[in-house]
Amino acid sequence: MRKVLIILMLLFPFAAFCKDKHKVIKIPVSRWKEIKRMKPDSSIVTFTDTLYISFKRKDSFSYHNLNGFIYNGGYTIDEDSLLDFGTARYKIAVKRPTTLVLTNQEGIFVLAPDLSDTAKTIVLDTAAEKLLPVTSIDQMIGHWTVYKRTSKEQGSLDVGTSITAAYITGPSTDGKQGYIYGGEDAKNNPSWYIKNLGTDQVLDCDGKNPRILKVIKCQKGEMILEENDIKYYFKQFK
Repeated sequence: MRKVLIILMLLFPFAAFCKDKHKVIKIPVSRWKEIKRMKPDSSIVTFTDTLYISFKRKDSFSYHNLNGFIYNGGYTIDEDSLLDFGTARYKIAVKRPTTLVLTNQEGIFVLAPDLSDTAKTIVLDTAAEKLLPVTSIDQMIGHWTVYKRTSKEQGSLDVGTSITAAYITGPSTDGKQGYIYGGEDAKNNPSWYIKNLGTDQVLDCDGKNPRILKVIKCQKGEMILEENDIKYYFKQFK
C-alpha cells in the first residue's frame, strides 16, 4: 500500500488525501465513470468493463461495470478513507471535484465525472401505460436487474435483504421457478427461490426467509415488484 501511495503522490501531486489521513471524507451526490486503470505498480491496464458509480442521497449508491449487474445499497466511509459498498471495498486515495481515485489489491482506478446522457435515471410512466395482468410465470421468464428502488419510509438500507436482481426460469422439476438475489449474494448463490406465482399476482418466495413480492408490472422488458412499502424497478438483462 505504501508503494501505491507514493505512485499516487507522483501522479496527483496536489491530492488532498495526504493532508489529513484521519479526516472523514464525504462524497456529495455525483456520478463517476472510470477513465483509467492501473496495476498496483502503476502500469496501465487495458479494460472494457468500465466502472460506473453513482453516489446518492443518504449515503446510498449504485454501481456497475459496463454490461454488468447493477448493485444498489448503502455505503460507508471510515476514518481511514475505506469506501465500503458491502459487495466491494476501495481505499479513497484522491477525491477532487474532477478526479476520484480508488485503490484495492487489484489495482488503481481513476474516475472522472460522468456527464453522459446514458447515466440519467430511467423513469417509467406507469400512469400513461395500461398495465396488463400477469397470469403466468412464463410471462416473467428471463434475467432482470434492479435499476431503481423507492420507499415510502426513509431509513438505513439492509444490503443483505435489498433485492438487486432476479432470474426467473418458469416451472422446473425441483419446484423452483426462479431466484431472487440480494446485495450480498454471489451470482451462483441466490438467497431466495420462487415457489410460485399466485392468482393475485404475488410471488411466493422462500430461502433465507419467506418473502412475498407483489407483481405490479411485467411487460415490454420492464418489471416492478413491491414488498411492503418498497418498490423494485427492473429492466430485462439480455
